[in-house]
Amino acid sequence: MAAGTQLITGGTGGLGLLTARWLATAHDAPRLVLASRGGSVARGSGSEWAQLAASGAEVVLARCDMAEPSDTRRLVGAALPLGGVWHAAGVLADGLLAKQSAATLRRVYGPKAHAAWLVQRGVAALPLHACTLFSSVAALLGGAGQANYAAANSCLDALASQRRASGAAGVSVQWGPWAE
Repeated sequence: MAAGTQLITGGTGGLGLLTARWLATAHDAPRLVLASRGGSVARGSGSEWAQLAASGAEVVLARCDMAEPSDTRRLVGAALPLGGVWHAAGVLADGLLAKQSAATLRRVYGPKAHAAWLVQRGVAALPLHACTLFSSVAALLGGAGQANYAAANSCLDALASQRRASGAAGVSVQWGPWAE
């Protein structure tokens, strides 16, 4: 699985850094591209970053809004040859359905569902060893105030299913609540 660059969207947040460290240490990934809108490691992630830096893998931080087509095309092109994509990007904007607006839907849907689709378009012809989409159990069970989040995660589940149906690597992991 370690062949080629591993692209991790949402790569500088908690789940992204944890995934990067796992890829570097348990799977000897030679090169990791950690993409995020800010392009820098999240506050409070110093320990995780230190472990990743000590792994020996080449780690590249990339500033990229994955919900922007031009940013996504540029990033995918720069990360070639790709061995895997790990989509951990996401934003919460909880609120009861009556309080949801186009803006709150867009805020959650953009980095989660729209970005996953843009990445898919960029890598569709590549022979990836892994395409892992980090969904949420909210897609299956719903959650009070998380209609936008549940819908965005359902899109990830459908995208992974579509990739598998076409013979490509694809899995969507419906995480439950997690910490650390």
